[in-house]
Amino acid sequence: MDQYPLPSDETEIYRHIVESARDYAIFAMDRDGTIVTWSAGAQALFGYSSPEIIGQNSAILFSFEDQLAAAAQKEIRRALTTGRSEDDRWHVRKDGGSFWASGLTMPLRNELGEIYGLMKIVRDRTRTQHEEEALRASEERLQLILKSAIDYAIFAFDRDGQIISWNTGACRIFGYEEDEIIGRDARILFLPGDRAEGALEQEMKAAAERGRAENEQFHLRKDGSTFWGSGLTMPLRAQRAGYLKVLRDDTERHFAEEHQQIMLREMSHRVKNSLALVAAMLAMQARSAKQDEVGQALRDAEARVGTIAEVHDQLWRQPHLETVDLADFLSSLCQRLQQTTSSHILSVDADPCAVDADRAIQIALLVNELVTNAFKHAYADAAGAVTVSARSAGDQIRLEVADDGKGLPPEVSSGENDGRSLGMKIVRALVQQLKAELHIEDRQPGTGFVIRLPREG
Repeated sequence: MDQYPLPSDETEIYRHIVESARDYAIFAMDRDGTIVTWSAGAQALFGYSSPEIIGQNSAILFSFEDQLAAAAQKEIRRALTTGRSEDDRWHVRKDGGSFWASGLTMPLRNELGEIYGLMKIVRDRTRTQHEEEALRASEERLQLILKSAIDYAIFAFDRDGQIISWNTGACRIFGYEEDEIIGRDARILFLPGDRAEGALEQEMKAAAERGRAENEQFHLRKDGSTFWGSGLTMPLRAQRAGYLKVLRDDTERHFAEEHQQIMLREMSHRVKNSLALVAAMLAMQARSAKQDEVGQALRDAEARVGTIAEVHDQLWRQPHLETVDLADFLSSLCQRLQQTTSSHILSVDADPCAVDADRAIQIALLVNELVTNAFKHAYADAAGAVTVSARSAGDQIRLEVADDGKGLPPEVSSGENDGRSLGMKIVRALVQQLKAELHIEDRQPGTGFVIRLPREG
């Protein structure tokens, strides 16, 4: 890079400094405000060339309103009196256009300290002014939205849990006015038990790690009453100030859902009892049947009805009516099937896996058919073992019913179905309904029925 020597004249260096500051308008005035010097930056900003502006009063650079208010003269008097005068105002270019500028006016002194004029530095801050106005407008709109959102409690708290903002909706839902809640610990909004378990800390941790923390629980009002709140907590990342929480009073919906759950449980319990009654009637008819085939058909029907009743029994006893845990469910089902025989040993090994209630009924009927078929065909004249296993892998479940017996009749293992096996008709229909795949494996000894089904229908 080329190097050039500094000018020997100090005045020349100062002139170069002023002329190089192209982003600033720098000019000098006498004590009356008449312009005596004009920099290249001043020409670029105001549009006047040096011959056009030198000799004119600096008031020409002010807006008409500021000229009427003698803003230029007041600025000069303040600079002469206090040593400086700062201002942020609209200025006018040669072409009549205006811009928002930040200015600084300072007195010029000679070697004896006497003031002989003034210097003014002006910078165009129009873009900054527009950005600040847009930010103020955005903040005003946000404040208006927050004040208008009376159905939602919207408030912020810092990383220690101290509340730092509180909207109108929060006043209405919690009962605290803004001036009595700001600065207080947000933990007072939680029930004592949840507070002791660190509910707020858990929300903050989840929000920091995942970007949001959804929560539904009872909250505490100022008057000591409680309500069910559905909330969302998010971190305030820009300021690193804390967290924002949006919460709605969902007490009515919560109790409506609880009532619906109670009704569904009652319905499921009644269905279970009705099915158990039907199963008992089928068993009674089976005992009085004079033909063996009729008796067996009735016993099979009783087992199928009993299986459906078992599902409903599982449903009304568990926390969620919509889903069933497959491991617990198969274990309970196999215990009931084991009670129907003293000759065979039935074991189950299943992974915990939630399936919806409708699919649980289909899986139950499928296992019921395969296990009872194994009892009848694999060990027709002897005792033996049957195993049921369920493995959860991703979005699939691998269900297997296997035995070590003599194997199935040829028409079953070959996939033929000429109407002689109602059980296999039911099995294939259930596999189709479950959108599953059935593989029958001749393991010599024994047979394995392997069903791969999607976790969700």
